[in-house]
Amino acid sequence: MTIVNLMPAHRQAPVALWLLARDFDASAKKIAATGAEAVLLPAGHELAARLSDALGDSVRVVECNPELGFVYANPSAAAKVLSGEKPIPSCANGEGADSVIEGGTLLSEEGSRWVWPEGASEPVCLDATTTVAQLVAAAGAEEAKAVYVGYPAGTLVCAADGDAQVELASDYVRVYTANSCMANALNEICQLYRHETCGRCVFGHEGSHQIATIVADICRKKGKPSDLALLRDLCPVMQGQCLCEQGRVMARTVMAFLDLFEAEISAHIGKKTCPAGECKAFLTYHILASKCQACNACVDSCEEDAILGRPRFIHVIDHKACTQCGACLGSCEYGAIVTAGAVKHATGSLDLDRLGGLAKKMPKTCILFLIGAASISGLPPFNGFASKWYIYQAAFEKGSSSGNFFFIFVCVVALLTSVLTLAS
Repeated sequence: MTIVNLMPAHRQAPVALWLLARDFDASAKKIAATGAEAVLLPAGHELAARLSDALGDSVRVVECNPELGFVYANPSAAAKVLSGEKPIPSCANGEGADSVIEGGTLLSEEGSRWVWPEGASEPVCLDATTTVAQLVAAAGAEEAKAVYVGYPAGTLVCAADGDAQVELASDYVRVYTANSCMANALNEICQLYRHETCGRCVFGHEGSHQIATIVADICRKKGKPSDLALLRDLCPVMQGQCLCEQGRVMARTVMAFLDLFEAEISAHIGKKTCPAGECKAFLTYHILASKCQACNACVDSCEEDAILGRPRFIHVIDHKACTQCGACLGSCEYGAIVTAGAVKHATGSLDLDRLGGLAKKMPKTCILFLIGAASISGLPPFNGFASKWYIYQAAFEKGSSSGNFFFIFVCVVALLTSVLTLAS
């Protein structure tokens, strides 16, 4: 049995449906020419009835659950949908009698492939085999770090390898930039696989659950030193034992992330820091005593009971219990709750080589910093200058009136110290 799959593997990349709507008549002819017995479309799609009329009785148009995406690329799962069963794979792609033709491949011109870059309003047409540099240019990304080709490819390539060849075996492409946290990127991918797992095989279901849990803990500042070694042990087993390609692709993708960005991911565990400044768990939350009204709004919003306090008493955050969920920020109408890590949050980096030009990104912080620096350096009209002036005046008057040049010497030393402090 041959089935044409128009279901988007990634919801943000409905390439096949976009191509169908763009040139419906030509697309319907291409589908009919395949001799397929059925076409899979999202339930309730506006073109379902029109496509059914165009294809006639020879091809069934089956509306499927749009909450899933990956599973419909598996022929054995797609065949079960036609009989009214749940789309649960019984074998990997190519191991059964049925076959699935991907809509994005079918409706693209020969030798080319339409792909949907993350954040784009519509897909772009590229060669079916392209380069990393062309993918980065198509996405319009600056300071690219890596390129990810979605399911069923699951390919991750370093953006520095601009001439590397990439097979576009997916409708979805995402370019990660210097401001992207690769641990968080891996976490988003793993959570998607965890949602898509069918539960048919132990290694696919439990393996994806364990990997997603481990990576999520790393991004929540709960990672353990043994986590990365555990992932490297688990992924090869999943690649060899999973019943279908979902678990195998997930394991391959995780290994690619570890091979290319293990140091960045490891920093979340060993150094307890997010180098890109993207993971919220690595920011700390504090309550300003000068603004806290002891209203208990933040206490009520915290599900972890991490805020200590009661009415009419200033509240304090227990950082050991705090999960950095940020719920307290929105609950306080007095602005008493703030996050620490302003530079990391504004620039997305802790790399000193990339922290130039902070005044443009943080103008208010820059102004306050300059005022504080001028004050501590003793420049007029700030308080530091007033205290130093009294020292100069007292020492000079004492030396002049008593004829003791020691006090004049003290005055000169104080002046030199002030100059050196200002220079620093």
